[in-house]
Amino acid sequence: MILRTIVITLMLMPCGSMGAQAPAQPDGDVWTLDQCIAYAMTHATDIRRKRVEADNAREERGAAAAGFMPSLSAGVGTQLSWGRNVDPETNTYNTITSFSNNYSVGGSLMLFDGAQTWNAFRKARLEVRRSDNALALARDEKAIEVMERYVDAVYNEASLRIAEDKLADSRQLLLKTRRMETLGMKSYPDVAQMEAQAAEDEYAVEHQKTAAQKAVMMLKKAMGMEVSEEIRVDGQLGAETHEAAGGPGLASGRMTEAEHALAAARLNYRITCGKLWPSLSIGGGVSTGYYRNLSSSELGTSFSRQIKNNLGEYVYASLSFPLFNFATVRHVRKALGNVRLAEIEREEARLNVGSDYRQAVLERDGYAREVVLMERKVASDSVAHHLSTRKYEEGMLSTFDLHTSAQTLHNSRVRLLQTRLMAEIKKRLVEYYEE
Repeated sequence: MILRTIVITLMLMPCGSMGAQAPAQPDGDVWTLDQCIAYAMTHATDIRRKRVEADNAREERGAAAAGFMPSLSAGVGTQLSWGRNVDPETNTYNTITSFSNNYSVGGSLMLFDGAQTWNAFRKARLEVRRSDNALALARDEKAIEVMERYVDAVYNEASLRIAEDKLADSRQLLLKTRRMETLGMKSYPDVAQMEAQAAEDEYAVEHQKTAAQKAVMMLKKAMGMEVSEEIRVDGQLGAETHEAAGGPGLASGRMTEAEHALAAARLNYRITCGKLWPSLSIGGGVSTGYYRNLSSSELGTSFSRQIKNNLGEYVYASLSFPLFNFATVRHVRKALGNVRLAEIEREEARLNVGSDYRQAVLERDGYAREVVLMERKVASDSVAHHLSTRKYEEGMLSTFDLHTSAQTLHNSRVRLLQTRLMAEIKKRLVEYYEE
């Protein structure tokens, strides 16, 4: 299994207000992306299901290989009869009560069955490779899903910090406005407007807390973690390296899956056609028996002597020709139709992989350009908000205009955060497709 290294570098905007330091990381264990993906590879139900399916495929391969081996069977029978029956000692009909045992050991070997056994073994061997590829593909997809959920949780955590900083700024401006009202520099409507702004920011913080908790819940679900377990992500995530065990990559893995499905359909077609061919088998065995007349007082021949005297051996060869089987002909036509469907699905998979790859490249390049533009916008909005705050303190700007300036800066910072995270996700997704 090839180990691929996913390097995620997330450059988050400082979440404090202008000139303020970022809050310190809270004490306690913080789950990294590496730990989350490793946990998912062990506990996620879809990964565990794929492992069981891979084990079952290997068992099926062993069962198919056993079809080349001869079959051996042994049998023991007991019979108690009364009334009119054949006396094996005299080979005549008598009205007696008798007891008999028969013992047999036989074996058979299929020499030719239209290559059904051989094609069944090839299909079982193909299913092993198919299940291994499905497991590797599922691990890659699970790694991407956990990465997206983790980044979403980081985004909501960072957005919560931005909202808390905005609330702190609003409360500070509210306090200044109240003092300026006392000095006669501001009126009560200005105070009311700032109180409304602070209340709106409090609502935004509570709303973002719920969104952050929901994002963590979705991350737990993707990881296969119990809801009651605690997990925290690093909202100030920096450079982190994660090694995820994967297969041949998303593009190659999906195309391999389509190729395996087509190969399996073709083998099914050959197996069904094999039922129209004659079959040849050989076999042989030994049999013996014991008989006693319960209606006679004579002891008769002993058990050991009868077992020896009645011992018989046989061999046989069986050649069977299917002369008419309308259902099998229909099944052959259906199997041929399934081959055509698999060919269409392979073509569809090729088109989808190409389209998804090109879309991921376009989104990666688009988000990269958006990051540059949003960085400029955040820088400009930060300067504009700083100047607006100075004008407000000097009485040259209304509270409504200050609110608009603060909201514009807030939206720009959140948008920049989201754009940076999406740019990193699309970048890693393209790398998954290209490997």
